[in-house]
Amino acid sequence: MLKNTLYFALIFSIMFFVLSCETLQKSATEITRSYIEEHKPDIKIKKASISEVKLTDMTLTTLLEIKNNLPLEVPIDKVQIDLVNTSGKTFATASSVENLTIPANKSKEININFNAKYLDVFTTAFNAVKSKSFKCTAATTLTFTIYGMSFSFPYDKEITFVE
Repeated sequence: MLKNTLYFALIFSIMFFVLSCETLQKSATEITRSYIEEHKPDIKIKKASISEVKLTDMTLTTLLEIKNNLPLEVPIDKVQIDLVNTSGKTFATASSVENLTIPANKSKEININFNAKYLDVFTTAFNAVKSKSFKCTAATTLTFTIYGMSFSFPYDKEITFVE
């Protein structure tokens, strides 16, 4: 009787292990590159401000919200933003300095600061100081790795910094 119970428990354990592996394999194959590209994270610029104006440059601050649209946690490797003026010239670049992990189907906010030199974009910066607002394009690249697959998604958002 004890021998039969042990055999039954062993067979049951093996079946459970095989079914668990099969379920894990199915969920891993469902998360493909095309699925991730289709459900890529969304980026929203929640706030943009001119933090500081000096004689030689200005500090620009952005608050981004990154929304994870995937049913799994996304570890963000890097968020890089190039600020492009109305003439199409990149005048400031900044990257996130913190590691950021976004839980499944959740959002997180991140602050990114830029140092824009007047010499790099004199006309736009001059107009920004006069009007106390600064309009440009935020060419954002979001980079992350899931299941050994690396992803880099570009986003272009119009952004206006106000004092």
